Amino acid sequence: MNILVNAFGITDSGGLEVFDKLLADACIDQSYWYHIICDKNPGVSNTIKKYSSKKNLHFTIIESKGILYRLFYENFIFKGIVNDNNIQLIYNFSGSCQFFINTPQLTKIQNLLFFSKKLDLTYIRTGLYLLWIKQIFIKRIILKFMLNKSNYLEVQSGHVKNNLSDFIDTNNKVFFVKSDIDVSKSTFKSPKKYDFTKKIKFLYIVGPHFEYVHKNFLDFTKAMLSLHRNGIDFEINITLSENQLNRSKIWDQSLNSVTNFFGYISDRSKLEDLFCDNTILISTSIIETLGLHVIEGIKNGVITIVPDEIYSTEVYGKNIIKYELFNNDSLIKTIMDIIKNQVPPVLSILDIQEDIRNCEICKYDGIKEIFGIVENDFR
Repeated sequence: MNILVNAFGITDSGGLEVFDKLLADACIDQSYWYHIICDKNPGVSNTIKKYSSKKNLHFTIIESKGILYRLFYENFIFKGIVNDNNIQLIYNFSGSCQFFINTPQLTKIQNLLFFSKKLDLTYIRTGLYLLWIKQIFIKRIILKFMLNKSNYLEVQSGHVKNNLSDFIDTNNKVFFVKSDIDVSKSTFKSPKKYDFTKKIKFLYIVGPHFEYVHKNFLDFTKAMLSLHRNGIDFEINITLSENQLNRSKIWDQSLNSVTNFFGYISDRSKLEDLFCDNTILISTSIIETLGLHVIEGIKNGVITIVPDEIYSTEVYGKNIIKYELFNNDSLIKTIMDIIKNQVPPVLSILDIQEDIRNCEICKYDGIKEIFGIVENDFR
């Protein structure tokens, strides 16, 4: 089977991790041949170097020239690639689809930024109407039209389908819920040690788009300011640079003295060093399809706090520690309950790790199984 993989839009962070897993799965079975189209960027280049010797993987790297060029390339250049290489399936890895190509399409939804009523209401509540039109509404129109062309949709969790159903007709779509993480027991580490008479380490993992509304970074900043003013002994470890944060209107520079600025960390071993004793990872995202940074925290045995939203229970399980979104008092109370040992860290972490395993084992494990099902539909 010849497959065109449309990997436009994969740049860094969680997208690269999932892309790496796709390539690892793809090179196992030589009966599948992959023509993979990617943007030119350092993260993608470093990833594909690992697989450059694999004979069934052919890479084409394209210089990114904006959304209009991408639309042109996907709809017109792709057509020639499909014809020249006898492509039998287009795997759209980052959510887009083709308007004018009749080849069967499987589309992976890794981003709910454009399909969340909760996020829409947040833009409206904060008066960011023009920003909502620019960042969400116009792109939603294009993506909705695209998704209507794809009969097969791959999602990372069941809640993604429910979100999509608010915006498109999902009755005629075939959904595949696929796992994008390794949940073998050997990958889960023992809970870290906690002694809250010593300094607490708050970990916040986020990329350069931390100011986007859906990241909800303000919840984190407000909580850290409250703790700082109340004399709590803590430090912040964050995957942003000091320059990035100091330029932001939603950061308070009085926190610089208690913050370690790590910037973007591409080396996985260095990132795992941040999952250490006395660490509490906080995620404040309004919406997530999966939240790999949260799952990494759980797998590495650190206490993790997430918003009390439907996606949190769906992805991380019923035992995940939660706070009320946009409520600083709720986040502070959740933190203080942990510090006062009202939430037993070891038992809590073990329960959440088991929840993650149980959630993931119910999903498709490898992409080839999904490709096989789609292929059989067209025989």
